[in-house]
Order: sequence, then C-alpha cells, then structure tokens
Amino acid sequence: MTRPPARSVRRTAARRWRPVLTATAAAVLLAACDSGTGDALQDRTTASTAVMSPSSVSETAPRSTSSSVSASVSSSLDGRSTGASAPTATASPPPSPEPTPTAAPTPEPDPDGPGPITADDLRAATELVAGMTDEERAGAVIMANSAHAVGTDLVARLHLGGVILMGSRGVVDGTTGGTPAQVRAVTDAVQAQVLAGRPPALIATDQEYGTVARLVNGFTAFPGADELGAVDDLATAAELTRQTAAAAAAELRAVGITVDFAPVADVLPVSGASSIGDRSYGTDPDRVAALTAAAVIGYQSGGVAATVKHFPGIGSLAADTHQTLPTLGQDCAQWNEHERPPFRAAVDAGVAMVMTGHVRLPAVDGALGPTSLSPRVVTQLLRGTGDVAGCQGLGYGGIAVSDALEMDPVADRYDSAAAAVQALSAGQDLLLMPVDPEAAHQGVVTAVRDGSLDPARLAEAATRVTALRIAGARTPQPGLEVVGSAEHQALVDRVDAAA
Repeated sequence: MTRPPARSVRRTAARRWRPVLTATAAAVLLAACDSGTGDALQDRTTASTAVMSPSSVSETAPRSTSSSVSASVSSSLDGRSTGASAPTATASPPPSPEPTPTAAPTPEPDPDGPGPITADDLRAATELVAGMTDEERAGAVIMANSAHAVGTDLVARLHLGGVILMGSRGVVDGTTGGTPAQVRAVTDAVQAQVLAGRPPALIATDQEYGTVARLVNGFTAFPGADELGAVDDLATAAELTRQTAAAAAAELRAVGITVDFAPVADVLPVSGASSIGDRSYGTDPDRVAALTAAAVIGYQSGGVAATVKHFPGIGSLAADTHQTLPTLGQDCAQWNEHERPPFRAAVDAGVAMVMTGHVRLPAVDGALGPTSLSPRVVTQLLRGTGDVAGCQGLGYGGIAVSDALEMDPVADRYDSAAAAVQALSAGQDLLLMPVDPEAAHQGVVTAVRDGSLDPARLAEAATRVTALRIAGARTPQPGLEVVGSAEHQALVDRVDAAA
C-alpha cells in the first residue's frame, strides 16, 4: 500500500526569549493558571455514567469474568509503572478466523483519574472493554489517517478508536475547501460509523496554530507558540496562552474534533538549528513549562483533550524525525534540566495524552531503537516514578500515544503489524497513523492469540482510550457560529498587541 504523505513541517527561524525565569516563577504561574479556568479540570463530575452507562451497552460478546490484573490501568493512574511484554519486530501470521473474545483483566479505576477522565469513565470503559472481542479491542487502540478512513467503512469494520484529520493547504480529507461546515460533515460521517452503544470515536488533528495548522479556511488564525512565547511578561503570556487554547477548543469542538495534538512541549537550544523552530514556546525550560501547562489547561477546559509532544523532547535536534532517526545525545542530568520540565508541568496540569517522538535516547535505552517503541522510555521513563539510568520518571497515568507510525524511523524498520505490536508492548495506548491500519489491526489480534502480546496490555490500552472517548462525550458541541467569531479575533488582536 502506498504510504500517505507524512505530515509536513515548515522549518523557520525560531524567535528567542528575552526573559529567563526560574522554576519557582514557573510554579507560581502554574498556580495562577489553576486558579482560573484550570479549576474546571479538577471538578470530577460523575455525569459520565449518563453518557455511557455500562448497563445500556449493546455488546457483541460475553463479558470476561477474569479479575486478575498483571498491569492494571489503576496502578499506572496512581503513578506506578506497568510491565511490558517482550517486543517483536517480525511480521505477524494471519489471525484465526473465529472472532472469539480472549479473557482479559478488569482494571479497577483510580478515583482521581488523570486529566478529563473520571473514575466513572474508567468504570464504564472497563465494562465495555471486558465485553469486546479481540478484534474490537485491537481496533480501539488504533487512530487511522483520514486518508484511509474518510469516505470508507474502515471505522465500522475495524472498530477504530479514532481518526486523525489530515489534508493539504487547509483542505481536510473528505472536503473540497476545508470550511467549518465541511469539516463538521466529515466528523459527523465518521461518528455515524460507531457501533450503537459505544462512545464517540476520538477525532484528532494537528492544530498547533502558527506553522502547523490543518484548519485554516474560515477558522480563526490564533497565534502560534512563538508569538505567545514572545510576550515578555510571563503571567500575561500564560493567561493569553490559556485563553487562546480555550477559544481554539471551542472552534475544534464545533466541527467535531475532540483531540488536539498540541501543544508542543519541546525546548529549543540556546544556539543552533532546531527542526521544531517556531512551533516551540522558546529556549528556557521553565518558561516553556509554564506556557505548556497553560495551554493544556485551556484546551481541556474547552472539552478538547490536549496532547503534549514530542516526548522525551526533540527541540534540540536539527534533523526531521519524519525522515530520519536522530539521536538525543544529552546525558540524564542535561535531560532532567532541559527536556523534562515542560512534560512534568503538563502531567501536573492533567494532560490527557503524551505523544512519544521517534528519536534515539542512548542515556536511557542502549538498544538505540525509536523511543516510541522502547519499553524503557514509554513504560519506565514516562510512566515510572523512579530514576531510569539517572533520568527522572514522570509517573504519567494518562494515554501514551505514538507519533505517526507511518513516519520513516518506524515504517522503514517495521511492517505495520510488527510496529503496532511493538508499540503496544512498549507501553503505548494509542497507535497513530499506521501505514496500513488493516495490517496493524490484524497483527495485534494475531499477537494476542499467539501469546506474543499480553492480552492484559491490550485491555489496559483499550480501557484508557475508551475512557477518554466517554469523557469527551460529556462536553456539549458548540454551534458553528463560534468559529471565526469576532470575539476570537479580538483575542488574536490582544496577543498581537502584547507581543
């Protein structure tokens, strides 16, 4: 199958930040953000059972009665690392023809679930996943490229957990002009394929604003990270970042998008080239941390799941990870000081997803494979709370998502089936943009049945993704009148004036 074109990234000269703030100043700013719209993230509503009550679910298979948990969702949500099955890099054989469900563990929900996910969401998701076949669980952890999914029956046939909207020059797949009404029609058509009784699929896009923006025709041109980072006063910059993300979330929700692969948490080098460039908030880790957290709070206050990227941090790299597998050569002391702070701040802010980039990190994993497929990076460094060879773990309990599996560092080394199995084994929960989603789906099913992928690992991943789908259904969808509104343009003008 011909691989869809990788996401293009225009590299431009990054703006440099004038003030340098301490970690203490960043912490004070985070507290200020939390006193505003961020308070909404701490309100653990129990309304999710009304959105997706387990008793109302239309099941296609009997529920598992197994209660054993080898690596439960609740343990990782509580900040403890989970185990990972040994990865495989070989192509998988065809699956068994019978869609017999495999017995799977039933994770106990954490009453303080990460970000937008509540304990009730996890309980409902646990019951849904327990009643799924292997095929449904495999589909639940795949987010396909819209080039494959839009205008086809792929979502229904593979039981996909999500779709990412791609396109060129603002013309989203399935539209003729990428207008708000056309994008809304595409997302409605995707959701119409979801099985009755299941929560809405996750619909995502890369809407960072500035350099990377998929939605441009009729949408507000909100400022990108470089412009927000150029506001000298940090408190003002953070508040404008939060307001911008919240307004952007309203426009995304209005057209049916529930996940944004933003903000970028990568820190630029003080000198030298960076492939991230103006997609970053700047060179100072504490400042980038504060603005990253503000953006997370803003997006999620508007009902859009934020995703920080690209863990473990690629801002210092000049090479484009779409095309090559570069090495992040920092030792752990350097990584703890420079790359880690923004991701730590995002986790503390309750970010729904963390995206792992495709780089080598020899300080943590001497195998020198892509970090996105590394158990030491995903399971131990991202999810763990201790040191990994001196690098401090983040204790993250939310959804781990790979960067696009169609990118060269993965696609040149693994077929779609092997990449999917290896990513899940490493600890990823959501498999983004496999080259061949059908082969990836088949590979996961086969691996569960032949024992090369622990069914508990697949159930854990499917439960996290399904819980976020349930949580996303809670937020009402605004009307299209919010898109490109005068109020949003006024906010853009305020940022322009401040910068």
